[in-house]
Amino acid sequence: MNKWIYPPIGFVINIALGTIYSWSVFRVPLEKIFSWSSVESSLPFTVFLALFGLTMPFGGRAMSTIGPRKTALLGSILVGLGWVLAGFAGQVSWPLPYMLIAYGVVGGIGVGLVYGVPIAVSSRWIPERKGLATGITILGFGLSPLITAVTSAAMIQLYGVLQTFLYLGVIFAVILILLSLPLKFPPAQTPSTTTASAAKGIDIQPRQMVKTRLFAGLWLSYVLGTTGGFIAISLAAKYGQEVLKLEPAIAAVATAVFAIFNGVGRPSFGYLCDKIGPYNSAWISFIIILASALVASSGATLPIYFATFALLWFTFGGWLAIAPAATSTYFGVKNIGANYGIVFTAYGVGAIVGPQVASYLYTTTGSYILVFTTTAVLAVIGLIVALTTLKRGS
Repeated sequence: MNKWIYPPIGFVINIALGTIYSWSVFRVPLEKIFSWSSVESSLPFTVFLALFGLTMPFGGRAMSTIGPRKTALLGSILVGLGWVLAGFAGQVSWPLPYMLIAYGVVGGIGVGLVYGVPIAVSSRWIPERKGLATGITILGFGLSPLITAVTSAAMIQLYGVLQTFLYLGVIFAVILILLSLPLKFPPAQTPSTTTASAAKGIDIQPRQMVKTRLFAGLWLSYVLGTTGGFIAISLAAKYGQEVLKLEPAIAAVATAVFAIFNGVGRPSFGYLCDKIGPYNSAWISFIIILASALVASSGATLPIYFATFALLWFTFGGWLAIAPAATSTYFGVKNIGANYGIVFTAYGVGAIVGPQVASYLYTTTGSYILVFTTTAVLAVIGLIVALTTLKRGS
């Protein structure tokens, strides 16, 4: 089988996994059914993403012990189960805690197990173009709302939000299980495993990696690089409906448009990492985040909404390519599964910080200006961190 088949397989897997980025489409219907506040409706999203990020190290370790196929199969079952169980939230007397466990914990752990598998497989099969291969693989995660936001909104209108969870869970389980079957690492002794990093002797174990300055800088940059994107993702449809008075269907279309930028950001920054290195790619992303946040805080018009949210989604997607490319560049490709699993915990932290900060600031001030100003401040900090810690490998 041609090694370039693995990025497209990962792309389709990530279409299903990335439905979490369509969460803003589910928030308003859930708020109406259960009388949840804005903060409450953001909690399943936050818990899901936090568990997703925190489970990644275990997924990387599982790949080393039971292999990529079994790891992906186990995660696929949990992903489908989490969505299906969420469909029964209306039948319990405590829907929010139930949703946090069913959707947030079970579904989040499932995605955490599956997500790293196609990344590691693609990186190991195509080490000479690891940035581009990874970017294509995770492109599906970013583009997912382009399909799932509109589809989910239509299903919610037809069947209701809880039944939509149930149907999507069954669909995702079938797709993910089937696509997990071909996933495997290349044989130990093939030309594909001879990489530039291997030639340089870069083969750093996880326990060694976490003691380095590069790891600390990359991890913190990853947190700061994704936080602004998480803020934009969690608010996309809600901001459009409440501030710009868009109809729900139009807000869903806007989310789908932003998803294009999220998706394109992945192979774009993956390509940049191959050409100019993770260091340069990182500081460029923070400049874009800073400019977008400052413009967004200047006023609420439709052009500003589309331009700034699109760029925030674009750079967010970019960090999902920068981080794995940087991990393999700085620490080698042999242990990419385990190493990137640890680096990816930064994503979990960003998932906790971003949506909750956005909801809290809006709830307490009644304005989104401070939300975007905070995003700009975080971008400045991220720029400083990237410039001072990620120079090697540029």
